[in-house]
Amino acid sequence: MSKIGRLLPLSAHDGATNMAIDEAIVAAVAEGTVPATLRFYAWSRPTLSLGYFQTVAGAGEWSGKPIDLVRRSTGGGAIMHHHELTYSLALPVTDMGPGARGCVYRTVHECVIATLKQMGVAAATYRDTVGVSSGCTPAERSAAPTVAPEGLRPAAKNSDESFLCFQRRTSEDLICGGYKILGSAQRRVRGGVLQHGSLLLRVSPHADVLPGANDLSAVDMNATAIAPTIASRIGDAMSISWQCGELHDAELDASRTICTDRYAAAQWTRRR
Repeated sequence: MSKIGRLLPLSAHDGATNMAIDEAIVAAVAEGTVPATLRFYAWSRPTLSLGYFQTVAGAGEWSGKPIDLVRRSTGGGAIMHHHELTYSLALPVTDMGPGARGCVYRTVHECVIATLKQMGVAAATYRDTVGVSSGCTPAERSAAPTVAPEGLRPAAKNSDESFLCFQRRTSEDLICGGYKILGSAQRRVRGGVLQHGSLLLRVSPHADVLPGANDLSAVDMNATAIAPTIASRIGDAMSISWQCGELHDAELDASRTICTDRYAAAQWTRRR
């Protein structure tokens, strides 16, 4: 039997607000005041988001450029958010085991692969390009919710030291034409898990080594067109029946406080 989930409409905000909303949602999901929630969003300004453990000194290359800077609560490398579709998925967790955690990555990314294929774009997980087994069974997948084109320079591959996330490779990252186009990260809280990720659609002039799915294919996709299909596939795969909804007043109030105290605060962004 499908569980009820909440689907939020695609919206655009500045980087600090986007991160604060994600945090407010997962807190509400963990508390049980709202159901599992899937959110799609964009960025009102080009934004470089630092991984939680990264040093701000690494962002020096972008100093003086017309971009915003924010620090995520999740780890990994820096991401240039510009021409992309970003998603966040907040789930209640009763099983804290690593298997369920990994299966959420795999399930979401497989749904994106299927959506891209439907649009005529071929993508695969990095583990599949190097022949590594996923290890995720259908039973685990069902249980998871309870837990270069011309002119582009080739990106670095398989380097954990690369500053930009999309120049790194992990097993569940999506690869298209030899380039990473989707990466995700998780953050656990007591009773819940937040997974968010970025699907690159087109290259940004602020990170011209990183082409998107449109650059790597003859297909012209936009975030508004593909988000509903991805949501439907995730719902089917995780046995969640999405109902369109909005943020509750309590979540909005919490996100404003979180934004002011953390993501919009220089002390947070420059803490490392």
